[in-house]
Amino acid sequence: MSNIVDFLENVGQNASLRYASAGELQHMLADIQVDPEVRDAVLAKDQARLTALAGAKNVCCMLVPAMVQADRDSGIGEDECYHQRRA
Repeated sequence: MSNIVDFLENVGQNASLRYASAGELQHMLADIQVDPEVRDAVLAKDQARLTALAGAKNVCCMLVPAMVQADRDSGIGEDECYHQRRA
C-alpha cells in the first residue's frame, strides 16, 4: 500500500499532475506495483473507493488558544476572551 501513498504524495506535490489525463496516470501507475482495484479507483478518481481500499480515515484537528489564569480570575468568559485576543 505504501506504493500508492507515495504515488498520491507525488501527484499532490506536482501541480502539473493535478490535471493529468487518464492515459498519463495509467502510464505512471504502470511504473509502480499496485493492486488492480487501487489502479482502477485512481483512474476513476473515486476517492471513496480509494479511501476504503487504503483503510484510511479522515481526521480533523482544530487548535484553539487556551484561557490563561488571569482571564479566568477576571471573570471573562471563554468566548469573550477569544474575541478580545483576536481584536
